[in-house]
Amino acid sequence: MRIGRRPLIRNVRLYLLLGPALAAMAPARSQTDRHAAPWIASLLEQEGSDVGFVRRLQHEVPPVELAKVLLAQPELVPKVMPRFGPALEQGELEIGGYLAACARSLGTALDRRGPPWSAEAIDRMLAVLLVDPARLSERPALRRAVLALLPTMLDPSVSGELRDELLERLNPRPEIDFEASERIELGWGAIPRGSASRRVPYDPVRIELSEPDGPITASVYSLPSSFFNAAEAQRFLTAVESWRPERALLVLVDLPLRRALASGRGARTWLIETHGRAYTPWPRDPLILARRREGGALILERPTSLWWRGEDAAMGRELVQGLPEALDTAWGRVELATTPTSFHNGQILVTEAHCWITIHSVEHRVLELLGLSEVPVASFARGPEIDRYLEAARTAAGELEQLYGRPARFVHARPDSGSAAQRASFMELLGGGAGFDLDSYLTVLPEPEGSELALVADLQAGRELLLRMQAPDWKRLREAYRLVPDPLELRRQLLEYQSGPRSIRLAAFLDQVAEHLRDEGLRVDRLPHLLVPTAMAAEPLDFPDFQITWNNVVIEVGASGRWAEGFSSLLQPGDEQAGRIFRRAGYQLKLLPPLVPSVLHNGGYRCASNHLRAISPRDR
Repeated sequence: MRIGRRPLIRNVRLYLLLGPALAAMAPARSQTDRHAAPWIASLLEQEGSDVGFVRRLQHEVPPVELAKVLLAQPELVPKVMPRFGPALEQGELEIGGYLAACARSLGTALDRRGPPWSAEAIDRMLAVLLVDPARLSERPALRRAVLALLPTMLDPSVSGELRDELLERLNPRPEIDFEASERIELGWGAIPRGSASRRVPYDPVRIELSEPDGPITASVYSLPSSFFNAAEAQRFLTAVESWRPERALLVLVDLPLRRALASGRGARTWLIETHGRAYTPWPRDPLILARRREGGALILERPTSLWWRGEDAAMGRELVQGLPEALDTAWGRVELATTPTSFHNGQILVTEAHCWITIHSVEHRVLELLGLSEVPVASFARGPEIDRYLEAARTAAGELEQLYGRPARFVHARPDSGSAAQRASFMELLGGGAGFDLDSYLTVLPEPEGSELALVADLQAGRELLLRMQAPDWKRLREAYRLVPDPLELRRQLLEYQSGPRSIRLAAFLDQVAEHLRDEGLRVDRLPHLLVPTAMAAEPLDFPDFQITWNNVVIEVGASGRWAEGFSSLLQPGDEQAGRIFRRAGYQLKLLPPLVPSVLHNGGYRCASNHLRAISPRDR
């Protein structure tokens, strides 16, 4: 049977359905393994079209024999594979099936040889999979054809080690978006399900946001090797497993850290490999872990991505597709939905009664509503422009109210009245909090009688902490955060920075937050806070400073008591002072080994984790 030529490029499903069948139909040809290599070499020297070349190859050399030749003589790969491109662009179904069969044979043969595999062997296999890697981006028809074939080009029976090596190199290519990579991973048997199969419409009637301070049943972390080495990741996970052995831990990891962390994990820790996707260490910001009212877990993702957060918009889909079967069953078949409005959880604090925000929490939505690309600071000298901006902020806050099912309240006052000069001055004061996530400088603690206590960061308290530190503390600070100056010079520069222009502006903003929350009826206490200039850091960083904060914690109220869970600052005087302040509020402070590279990028514990909580009876 011969299938005639017809356009395939626009029909991805046809490739996926027919690719394996066509490959299985390929008859044995006349060339044997012994004679195929010189015959191919001779054919390459002859004049003729690329399509004619691959047709002759298809009829004379069985796909398994071609795979043997390419394995034995890798120098032929860049000469042979690109010549398949024009045939694929023309929709040559049978040639596509032949190529897929060859790639599967090559993958199986390579699998028998390893592991480990040399970089050259992996490169050769990728060159076969991608057909013409150098031209894939510039030739749309070829790209569509290759993306359609890829799910059929590796036998699911090959070892996970080879498969994951290939995916680690394949998925970061710009031609392969998440949807394409998911189809490939499904075809290769790398994931238990596709996230598209679990996507449901957003329906607030079905969604039950768990109590923000309720018992945690599962925690999600992201530990990419581009940020963390194996030792610090291992130290952190071991501490969490020891601290809460009953809690399920879901850890997004790439191939290097999956290999490093695979042994010695607790029974309730699952490593979910990201297969080359470059996620950040901060899963809190783009995801809401919720429950369905009829039972089961639901992951909410935002409708738009933040350009500086790379692949993070796909974190929810990654969790859905990679969730182990046992946990998926326990979670009642997790589902995925996209919220109608965007959110950034680092800029939002949700309590039982309120959704606390700042004017910076809604900045991106305000700019979208106003059709602007940046905050119109210069226009704030005019009262009507301030009114326009604040009205958009109220609209955006109303959208967050609908999303979180709680009244949105600003943690600071707003310049709704006064003279133009007074209002412009107040907008400038609020600008002191720009660039700082709300969860790094504020914690709202529920109290037993139903009231709330606000812990607000205090740079003056941080400066006083520095003045109390002894020589060993300065040595520890320098080593922990990989700072360059010697301890004496570090002390001088750090104290000076706490009194610099940026620190003064932030301190004034934080004082306003504390004052406003008191006016709103909350009890207020202050926690020390430090800004460390990144110019001191051994690692080049493209932002002015990072924060050492005791506010970036996760609250949990349960049978074992009231707890605040966070990173140790590695500064004993600061940890002890924070512990006393939390105890005064009725909470125990549990400090875990910090993921220092996350902290250096302003990602404290609350940013570096996301949590699925139990549903309290009072929520029903």
